[in-house]
Amino acid sequence: MSGALVARGWAEEDTVALPVLEPGTEPGTDPLAELVDEVQARNGARFVDGLQLAALLEAAGVTDRAARDRFGYDNAFELADAVRARLAEAAGADEPSAHRRTRAGGVREILHGGLYLLPSALFPAVLAASPRPPVLPIVAAGLLGWVWAGAMTWLAHQHVNAGDEPAAGRFLARASVTGVAVAAALGAALAATGAGAIAAALVPAVAAYQLAATVLLFYRDEGWLVTLMSPAVVAGGGFMLAGRWSPVAAILPALACVAITFGVAVSRARRVPGTGSRRGLRAAMAGRWGTFALVVCSTALLAALVLLAQAPYLTGRLDVLIATLPLAVSMGFVEWRARRFGERARDLLHGDGGPGRLRLRLWRFLATDVVACALVAAVASAVALALLRRAGQLTPAAEAMAAASVVLAGACLLVFVLAAHGGHGRLCVALAIALAAHAAVPFLGSTVLLLGVLALVLAPSLGRVRQYR
Repeated sequence: MSGALVARGWAEEDTVALPVLEPGTEPGTDPLAELVDEVQARNGARFVDGLQLAALLEAAGVTDRAARDRFGYDNAFELADAVRARLAEAAGADEPSAHRRTRAGGVREILHGGLYLLPSALFPAVLAASPRPPVLPIVAAGLLGWVWAGAMTWLAHQHVNAGDEPAAGRFLARASVTGVAVAAALGAALAATGAGAIAAALVPAVAAYQLAATVLLFYRDEGWLVTLMSPAVVAGGGFMLAGRWSPVAAILPALACVAITFGVAVSRARRVPGTGSRRGLRAAMAGRWGTFALVVCSTALLAALVLLAQAPYLTGRLDVLIATLPLAVSMGFVEWRARRFGERARDLLHGDGGPGRLRLRLWRFLATDVVACALVAAVASAVALALLRRAGQLTPAAEAMAAASVVLAGACLLVFVLAAHGGHGRLCVALAIALAAHAAVPFLGSTVLLLGVLALVLAPSLGRVRQYR
């Protein structure tokens, strides 16, 4: 699930071609005022950042020359800043409530990490119900759900950025149903090849939860996710505590909860109000299929790196698996710090100092955020290791996995930032290097290498002003 979150994070930072504007140039009119009115009418002033607004102007044919000749600004970026200022002035009365929404959104993001822990309560019951540990089905389900969720989130954001939220909802609903169907076929194929009958139910169930959670988080309906999945968590916890429960008594309620949650998520996506532009996915994705391929590739590489590291311990090493949980706990904090890094970077553009000072301050911000993300994972790891020590189950392998999770939390922040800069190709290279190294070095070593390579490939774009305009 953390992979879906990573993909969601960089999808929200990306930009696409937006609806075409037709700014007026009639004598006696204020072209800038008309442009602002058109932006509000077409898009309701909903923008991820200034770069997206600049993309809208460029899609409308407003080049640097047009910005000078029609509007009196040196380039399209300065024109975008002027439009943003007018929009902010018009929304001045709503600033306090916007601040409260921003703070509430930060709290919501931080709490996302706990949502990704919900299915872990059922893992002991699944292991107990299987004649042998379902290593292959769990890895296959995790990889499929991770990549599918990341891909459909990124594509849905292309509709949203193009001002067509109803189309995004319809796409999410269709993609979710298709994803579960593919997962069911994969589970049946694994069961037929000797993976065990439980694979036929496990693979689509895991995928259904991942996709349902992705949709509900997309629409900020975390409350529904917690409410609908609570009975499954209680059943899984009861199995672990009682010790005499049949695993079926925990698994059947969990499957029912997943089915209900999935149905609610699909229904929520299909009921997005509005008419939208109905431009279709092909129009929204014009010129962006190459980027999409890189997004899918990088998502798959990150999923493979994490899942392959855990696969050897799915045969019953619960101590090592518990040591991986701090990474999921910290992902909400990572998401929040990545968003705040972009906001602070844009604030620096209006400060004093030249490009050198800007670059230095950005590196300081980034280093601070990487350390903060690692510290959050470290605190969670300390709690997990203390519990294992108290139970007499602490092992060197669990300690190594916990340390790798701490490093990977910091690396995931760099993944967000690099993706926000459009560096999906560089991201694929960094992840491929770490994955190749994992075959020769322990997981901790490959995560340290990943952190270093990400910092290296991020360096060329970190100080470029256009990344934050």
